[in-house]
Amino acid sequence: MTIATAFSPCSITGFFRIHDRSPDPLRVGSTGATVTLNKGVTTRVAIREEHKTRVTATFNRVPLPTTSVTHHVARQFILKDGRLLHVKISHDCELPVGCGYGTSGAGALSLSYAMNEAMGLRMSHLEAAQIAHASEVACRTGLGTVASAFTGGLTIRNIPGAPGKGRVLKVVPPPSLRLMTASFGPIWTRNLLQKSRFKNRVNRCSDELLAKMEREKSLMNFLSLSRKFANCLGLMSRRLAQSSMSLESVGLTSSMAMIGESLFSIVQRESVPIAMKALKTQRLHAVVCRIPSMGARTL
Repeated sequence: MTIATAFSPCSITGFFRIHDRSPDPLRVGSTGATVTLNKGVTTRVAIREEHKTRVTATFNRVPLPTTSVTHHVARQFILKDGRLLHVKISHDCELPVGCGYGTSGAGALSLSYAMNEAMGLRMSHLEAAQIAHASEVACRTGLGTVASAFTGGLTIRNIPGAPGKGRVLKVVPPPSLRLMTASFGPIWTRNLLQKSRFKNRVNRCSDELLAKMEREKSLMNFLSLSRKFANCLGLMSRRLAQSSMSLESVGLTSSMAMIGESLFSIVQRESVPIAMKALKTQRLHAVVCRIPSMGARTL
């Protein structure tokens, strides 16, 4: 049996524009801005040869269906390897699924790294990341998450596509800043991303935001532009809006994680207790994250 482990940061996208018309899945993606988190998905892969190929996978010990992006990634690597294999995959993550934290992309990317390592395929991290990106596109679970998790830091994606195909500007934030987030629950993106009316609204609301982000590449500008996008998109629930107002009452700006019923804010380290107290009044438990400069990696 061969075992390998990899980690990918989760991330929060503040605003984005959909680019899904290319016939090449490596050219499909999104432009926009995303911030990575020091919390993410750790994926462990165990492989052994058997008389027939089978894949078992769990996320936080819950079995994943064969239609999941995890199974899709695994199948791509099994085809490249060519052997009959039993592949056992376990994803572990502190953050909830479907809540705007990019867990599917982080799972796909960390799995690609771990599969490559366990199988001894000697692919570059860039090649492995492209398989993760194409799998997300095929499964309709994400468009730009892999490119941001591959890079780390605050990422500004100004050309859509997989790592090595799109273009990402990376900003390393000051170490004194913290990202705080809290969630009421999931919004499932698979159905949303297929609706043309939703896609048109996303692209209308994101118009000109990327250019403004490129002019001022700061976390505070990222937060401000994200809030403009969230207000325009109109997906924020009443309770999420009330929680945002609670943060505003103590002088803190916040926005909605794309796409989940989740709030996030970027604050100075000393302001964390104030923000946590404000969110607690809304019955929300805040998670405090650092913003790492490093992207996904094998462990």
